[in-house]
Amino acid sequence: MSEENKTLVRQYYEQATGDLSQIDQIVGDDFVDHHFPPNLPPGPEGVRQFFTNVLAGIFGDMRIEHEDMIAEGDKVVCKFALHATHQGEFAGLVGTGKAVRCPAISIFRIADGKLVEAWEIADIAGLMQQMQPD
Repeated sequence: MSEENKTLVRQYYEQATGDLSQIDQIVGDDFVDHHFPPNLPPGPEGVRQFFTNVLAGIFGDMRIEHEDMIAEGDKVVCKFALHATHQGEFAGLVGTGKAVRCPAISIFRIADGKLVEAWEIADIAGLMQQMQPD
């Protein structure tokens, strides 16, 4: 089960940074990611909105580099880095066109073969430093 759960998390990130048309095969209808803005709906629609309306306008060429993954029981912990280009406004900083790398750790909870809950801690301070204008 642990390897299946890790595969599910890898698929989530693969779709999140690309084609989200099949995201409902990966996240449950009540999926909640506790780091998403509070106004997003739960489930696949909230994931679509976050990655297309929130992140895509700010960061282009997004890709995820998985560094480590640990699975136990119904949880998967994923240490990863987001690689992207800063294109749009983020926390008052206008897009700079700079390449950025943001390391993060996510914890996913799985039930009935789908992701149902997630938490994330990201190095936002480091990200902000990388986006400072020259």
